[in-house]
Amino acid sequence: MVSLGILSWHAHKTLTRTLRSYAALLPYVDERVIWFNEISDEDRALAAQFGFEARGTSENLGILGGTHALLKSLSGDIVVSCQNDNPVCVAPDVLAACLADAFSALRNGRVEWVRLRNRFEPGFSDKMKFNRYWGPGLGRLMRRWLRPRKAAQLKGRAVDAYENPAARFPDVFRRDGSLFLSTSAFIDYTDQPFAASRDFILKVFDWIDAHKAGSATLNGRYVPEIVLNRGAWWRKQAFPVAVSEGVFAHARYDDSFRSNNAAFNPERLS
Repeated sequence: MVSLGILSWHAHKTLTRTLRSYAALLPYVDERVIWFNEISDEDRALAAQFGFEARGTSENLGILGGTHALLKSLSGDIVVSCQNDNPVCVAPDVLAACLADAFSALRNGRVEWVRLRNRFEPGFSDKMKFNRYWGPGLGRLMRRWLRPRKAAQLKGRAVDAYENPAARFPDVFRRDGSLFLSTSAFIDYTDQPFAASRDFILKVFDWIDAHKAGSATLNGRYVPEIVLNRGAWWRKQAFPVAVSEGVFAHARYDDSFRSNNAAFNPERLS
């Protein structure tokens, strides 16, 4: 069973556009849930309009609390986790192929977690970070020589820089259909869309929740990727993970907490 969960807080314009893009996605999932922080009757009506079940709390749990609550509420052995600003950005045939590869890899145990954000869609790209160490030039070569451990970790970001990162770093990636198989030693966790074994991701979120104290926050709230990627635990576990060619973008039309976004809302906390 596959569960699709979406985390949302206000931003009905953005959520509506996202849900309109999911027509080709919905036949591949068995459960559809939107978790609303500060849930309202308007939230429930919008979810019902698109065939989703509305769940949530009266308080704003932020990204960490909201995502954890969402994942715990889902029933599928495979979960697809999105946020309200993650529309599908590929054609239906590409979507079908990418989801089939991701779900197959999860079901047969080749991986536990699959990144589903489109690799080359603008926004949240790690290409610049990768090129600081692995781009051409003597300066990059010196940086790799001076910080070999950091350079090795950044090999995982080649998925945002090369069409075929497995050809550049065969020690890090193996191509498998629309997936690049690797491990969490090289691939950072991201709050952007992913598919995962439910049991696995709940164990990860239990660890995040238990170790969040002392982590940096975003607008005063804990964020899973900041807590998880700041330390060595995720990398040291070397979990089997994959990066898909990707099917989701990032597009926000209202109520952003980012000050450089045209829809910035200074009262938005997460």
